[in-house]
Amino acid sequence: MNKHVFTLCATVLCLYACNSPQNQAGNYQSTIDSLKAIIAEDHSSEAAAIMKADSAWDRASEAKSVEGWLSFYSDDAIMMPPGEKVCKDKASREASMKNMFAIPGVSLRFQSTKVEVSRMGDLGYATGVYQWSSKDAKGKDYHETGKYCETWKKQADGSWKCIVDIWNADPAK
Repeated sequence: MNKHVFTLCATVLCLYACNSPQNQAGNYQSTIDSLKAIIAEDHSSEAAAIMKADSAWDRASEAKSVEGWLSFYSDDAIMMPPGEKVCKDKASREASMKNMFAIPGVSLRFQSTKVEVSRMGDLGYATGVYQWSSKDAKGKDYHETGKYCETWKKQADGSWKCIVDIWNADPAK
């Protein structure tokens, strides 16, 4: 897409350069202003869509739904859970999630604190915080806080899917 924008810019500038000298200055500035508008396109709706998807993902986590959780990943997503190997395919992501939700007393909640979208509007990221609760091997309550970073990609159908997901715990207090 960047190549297309560059080609468009070059073509428009060439056309204006061929105009009469008295019109060139005004047309040139108008062209520059138009190009700035194209480049600085507002992607707040895409950022809101990522935030909405991330909130729905949190609700799937609250429901301890493996299928719900996995539905937010693209088919080729990479998941990097703490203390585990990298999950590079659906089967390994599913196994990891099943193991996670099988932990006694597990509760995982998360909330994005920042979402940004690329200039092209097709990639974005979300960062945030999570709270984990479960029971340890002796049945004692365990609590953890941490942070995460998700990379999102806009799909052909207009939806957003996570393509890279990593999270880790804050230092123990």
